[in-house]
Amino acid sequence: MEFHYYYLIQDFLGVLLCFLGIIMVYLCLKMIFIRSFSKNSMLFLIKYSLFIIAGVNLLSNNFELKPWILSMILMITSFIITPKQRIL
Repeated sequence: MEFHYYYLIQDFLGVLLCFLGIIMVYLCLKMIFIRSFSKNSMLFLIKYSLFIIAGVNLLSNNFELKPWILSMILMITSFIITPKQRIL
């Protein structure tokens, strides 16, 4: 089996996206339980769930163009979903 750096890069980015998404979903759920459930908190939850899905997509597939394109589409969609108001 040959070692290629692009497999390592894809796995590293997949783990990073999953880790970031899981932490942010946890914080969103914590915010929902402390405060009331709102539209903005649901949008944040969906946004960071898309991060997790993009990371799992990179982790579960071999190095091809299709998983990268799908992950980029998911990331762009998550940036579009950003709520207009800030929750503080």
